[in-house]
Amino acid sequence: MTSRDGTVIDFDLYGDGPAVIFIGGATQYRAIDLGTRRTARLLADEGFAAVDYDRRGRGHSGDTSPWALEREVEDVAALIKAAGGTATLYSSSSGATVALAAAEAGVGVTALALYEPPFLAGVDHSEHLTTLRSLLAEGKNDEAMRYNMTAVIGVPSEVVDGMAGSPGWADMVAVAPTLVYDLTATHDVNTDPDWAARWSSITVPAIVCSGDQTFPGLPEAADAVAAALPTATRQILPGQGHGPTPEAIAPVLLRFLRYGPAKSGGDSRP
Repeated sequence: MTSRDGTVIDFDLYGDGPAVIFIGGATQYRAIDLGTRRTARLLADEGFAAVDYDRRGRGHSGDTSPWALEREVEDVAALIKAAGGTATLYSSSSGATVALAAAEAGVGVTALALYEPPFLAGVDHSEHLTTLRSLLAEGKNDEAMRYNMTAVIGVPSEVVDGMAGSPGWADMVAVAPTLVYDLTATHDVNTDPDWAARWSSITVPAIVCSGDQTFPGLPEAADAVAAALPTATRQILPGQGHGPTPEAIAPVLLRFLRYGPAKSGGDSRP
C-alpha cells in the first residue's frame, strides 16, 4: 500500500470483519513483535479484520524525509481506506501519538484503545533528542538504542547488555533512526500545557489501559490521558507490564470492540 507522500507501508491483514489497526510504539515492528501478531490473530479468530503494519522507517515499510507526525497519520488514513473506510485503532506506548492524532484528524477512526501512552506532563526530552540525533548522525545506531533504553526509558544497563546479546538486538538497532520520531511526538505532548484542549474534539469511544507491573509513572500517565479524552474509560490489567501478553489484552479489546466502554470492564482505577 502507498501512503499519500509515496511511502510504501507494508502490512499483514488477518481475518475479515470490522477493522482494527495495531499501531506499535518505539522499536515495535513485525520482525520482532510476535505479541502483536498473536493478538491480531486472536481478534481475527473472533470475527475482526486485524491490520498489523510496519510503521514508516521500520521493517518492510519505506521512509520519506522529512518525518512528521502528519505523515504517520496519512499512513493510518491509507490503511483505514484499504480496510474499508473505518477502523478502531489500538496503540502501544508511544504509538498513541499517532492514534490520537489520527482520531483528531477525522480519517475514519471509530474507536481508540490505548495501552500505556507514555505522556508525563512537563517532561522535556530536548536533551535526549539532541543526543540521539548526534549519535545517529555519526552512524552509532547501537549506541543510540542503548542510550534510549537506559537514559530515556530507564532500563538498567545490565538488562540492556543482556538484550544486546540476544538474536533480536540487531533488528532493534536497525530501526534506531525512528527513535527520534517517537520521542519527538512524545515530547510535543509532554510539553503541551493543556492536554484537554489538545484532544477535546475526540469523541469516539475510547479505553485507556495499563498494567499493574509497569514502569513508574505510566499508570498516572494513563489516568491523565483518560481524563483528557471526553469519552474514555480506564482499565488496569493485573500482572501486566509495559507490553501486555496477547492472552491478557485480547479479551479486553474484544469486550471493548463488541460492547463499547460501558461493558468493556469499566473504570477500574483504585
